[in-house]
Amino acid sequence: MTTLTQDVRYALRQLRKTPAFTLTAILTLALGIGANAAIFTLVHAVLLQGLPVTNPETLIRIGDRNQCCVNSGARDDGNYALFPTETYEQIKKNVPEFEELAALQAGFAYRPVIARRDGGQAAARSIVGEFVSGNYFRTFGLNPHAGRLLNDSDDVAGAPIVAIMSYDTWQSEYSGDPSIIGSTFWVNTKPVTIAGIAPKGFYGDRLSSTPPELLPAHRVHARSGERRLRA
Repeated sequence: MTTLTQDVRYALRQLRKTPAFTLTAILTLALGIGANAAIFTLVHAVLLQGLPVTNPETLIRIGDRNQCCVNSGARDDGNYALFPTETYEQIKKNVPEFEELAALQAGFAYRPVIARRDGGQAAARSIVGEFVSGNYFRTFGLNPHAGRLLNDSDDVAGAPIVAIMSYDTWQSEYSGDPSIIGSTFWVNTKPVTIAGIAPKGFYGDRLSSTPPELLPAHRVHARSGERRLRA
């Protein structure tokens, strides 16, 4: 113990004699510790914890490639990951082995939408939106933070356009204003009613640096051969 104390005192004296080296060493340690802490936080969130949904171990994604873009389409090599809306509907109808089969827009991060609140003073802005099927939230076993989530009746032709706002957007952009629920937003020039707020901590169905702020029901914008979905 005496030897250790002497070594520590000697090290401190040497550090005082070389302030430039000491500063460099401290900064290096700080950067190293910070980087390791950030990496561990990411690994802990992605690999060591389950998704914030009910029974995440039962979820699967149909498709064998991580295609991101809506124009990828079918492939000649037999790989598949994106499906036209009609194909999704056929699979959902004819494959009863799935308890639920939800669809979500492919490549949403590359196709932001323009939105503004009806009657508000704020200018329209570009946001990340993701079109999803009416059973999307039910597939994940989620409950709304406020209002309601999408359901099957929102996902039929001619239904009023409704969307779910993320909890983070609700808090950061509107300070948790309860009047957001039931209000109208103009999304790509179409009136959309905010039906509810997604549960806190739900960031979407995939990891992204820009998770969706709005999740409208997809049927209202899908046309044959135009929109491709993940299932």
